[in-house]
Amino acid sequence: MSTGDSRHLSSSPAKRSRLWFGTSLRQFLKAELKDSPARRVAATRLFVVSLTIALVSQTLHVPPLGAISILICLSYDAYANAGQSLAFGMRQLGYLIVTTLVSVLTLMLAGNDPWLLLSLSFIILALALFHARLIAWPTGIALWYSVAVLYSPSTPDENIYHALWNIPIIGVLGLGTWTVVHLAIKPQDPLKLLKADIATQLAAVEYIFSARLADAGAHSPRPDAPMHAAAGSLGKLLGLLANAELIHPALHERHETYRALLLEIDGLRQLADWLNQVLAAEYRAQPMTPEKLNVYRALQSACAKLRQGVAESHDVSGEITRLLTDDVLQNYARETNPSLLAALWRALQRIAGLMQDLHQPIAAADSKDINAGFDDKPVKSWLPTWFGYEFWATHADSLQFGIKFSLGAILCMLIVESLGWPDINTAIPTCLVAAQTSLGADYRLSLLRVSGAAVGGVCAYFYVLVFQSQLDTIVGFMLATTPFWALAAWITAGSERIAYLGRQLGFSFALFVLHDFGAVTDLYLPRDRVIGILLGLIVMGIIDYALWPRRSIVLARHHGVSALRTLANFTIRLPDVSHLLNYTLPLRLSAEKELAVAQDLLAHAVLEPDARVADKVHERAALRAIFKDASHLSGLLQVRKRYRLLSGQRFADFPVELQKHSRAFDAALAAALERIALVMQGERQVSQVELAGHKALLHQSYIEHHRIDSLADDLAVEWELRFILDQQIVELIEKIEKTALDSVSYLRKSGSSMF
Repeated sequence: MSTGDSRHLSSSPAKRSRLWFGTSLRQFLKAELKDSPARRVAATRLFVVSLTIALVSQTLHVPPLGAISILICLSYDAYANAGQSLAFGMRQLGYLIVTTLVSVLTLMLAGNDPWLLLSLSFIILALALFHARLIAWPTGIALWYSVAVLYSPSTPDENIYHALWNIPIIGVLGLGTWTVVHLAIKPQDPLKLLKADIATQLAAVEYIFSARLADAGAHSPRPDAPMHAAAGSLGKLLGLLANAELIHPALHERHETYRALLLEIDGLRQLADWLNQVLAAEYRAQPMTPEKLNVYRALQSACAKLRQGVAESHDVSGEITRLLTDDVLQNYARETNPSLLAALWRALQRIAGLMQDLHQPIAAADSKDINAGFDDKPVKSWLPTWFGYEFWATHADSLQFGIKFSLGAILCMLIVESLGWPDINTAIPTCLVAAQTSLGADYRLSLLRVSGAAVGGVCAYFYVLVFQSQLDTIVGFMLATTPFWALAAWITAGSERIAYLGRQLGFSFALFVLHDFGAVTDLYLPRDRVIGILLGLIVMGIIDYALWPRRSIVLARHHGVSALRTLANFTIRLPDVSHLLNYTLPLRLSAEKELAVAQDLLAHAVLEPDARVADKVHERAALRAIFKDASHLSGLLQVRKRYRLLSGQRFADFPVELQKHSRAFDAALAAALERIALVMQGERQVSQVELAGHKALLHQSYIEHHRIDSLADDLAVEWELRFILDQQIVELIEKIEKTALDSVSYLRKSGSSMF
């Protein structure tokens, strides 16, 4: 995603890039309103949900919570598969019940005591926002509570009545309709999606093996598959597994086997991708020995069989065992000569074994311990973690987040009440809806919120002036409002760069036409709604600067530091492959999450007030380069770890001196990454780590022990690939370090603060 930085800070394209992600408004709208089959399905779902809620609200004349229901439903993922839809609906219904109980109890205990009501509401909203930030889940607790309790604090009895209506209206009408529609309109079985994605990954690896055979002049069929799987594909596959377990409960019993399988397939893809990328033209042009050709043919055939087995849901492990006999591999490379092809070979064997487990009875599959030998399990305390000081110290930022935006909502309520202007009470949920991770994210969401409210107001006035006078039945109401629900649904089905505008458009229009039963005569509602939103944004803007301001670029730097420290743990040599699942997988997911959050924060940083200052432009460019290289480094470190565990190396059999050099190189890599993290934090006088020297000693030790100079050309190339991998890792770390040092030095010279 382009963040919109520009070298020509005073030109008009720079201004456009800040608002439209580096493009003009025309280009932005063309890209964001583009048609696609998936978008049509998503928009249809949202349209049906919105129209259904509107018709029920008008027909049954329920309390004016239909607009809130539409906003909530438009805020959820319209692309959700069947498992996601069911999980989301059930979880949100649980949160809604909790919110209703808390709202009713608060009104009963403190409804007649304004100051006690304010104090309790402040605490409840702060904890609700803290919880939402902590679990990264749109709970809606704070929003629902504010509507039930804070909209009209002077009438607690009526508020109790409206709070009790939350469950049947928002829960049954809103969440129920959303869930049913998603399960009825082209529902997607997450298990089928999971199998399709696994087959796609195997097809990509098969394509690479076919290309290598073609380089050698050997004919082989090539599958129609992309060369590389999408970034973050492992997290996506694990998410599909969780969704599939909800729809197919029997999968719970094979949860660990599936996790291990997904990790192995991801590792296989990483190894094959790296081999495909690193082989230069001169290597590809070199002829292969018959033994090497046999290895590649067996690898390609095994991939094809596995892909077919996944697609057709049958066990092909027997055929894989016959294809991947150790004799074929050892005719090419003995165990004394580790190779990347051996690592690929062992990876496919492990995948075949795991797929065999999936087709066995549960009892037989459970007799195998996937994590055998892994004893490093944390000791659980009998007290919940949130009882300790360390928990709150670790999540101080989330606590500040909750306090800050809760205070904004309370202040807006006091302003609305003091002005005696209840129709601008949209200022209250604005403070909660605009609660984002950083100032830049707040500004971007605020712009979309104001824009959506304004467009929705225009649509509402157009509806009144053109259609309303000609309608006197519910059918006419449905026909007249259909274009507006469709417009809101189509925009909401777009990417997050524009989706929130569609949600606000639909909410503003719904708030107007569903305000009361029958024809709408209160033409001031759209105006007051926009005024209320502007009031909420102004209050939160002031509090953002006065109370714990969170700069996007500062938060991005913090997440980058955390990612680098996580990557440092990748350098540890694991004793065997049984540790991959419980040690490597959490680190992999943590590093990817931290880097993804950091990159998103940089995208928001361009909207902050001083974003076009030269220092900030330079800092964003440096951090963007660091995050990109760190992401590449993460993949290389994972390839290195799998190479060591699967390529045939027996570390315990190596000479003591070689083991010493290997451990020293690992420690140097970890120390270098820790040093970069300290540099990014602004630490001074950090001792430099000499990576090249440790790498040279290790490589010389390998050359002497394995007599690489006397090996055949094919095996010598295997070792050269191994050394290239280490060289790429060292060069990337040195590049990241240089970028970090240059960035910090530049900021210090200019007198700019990093924090």
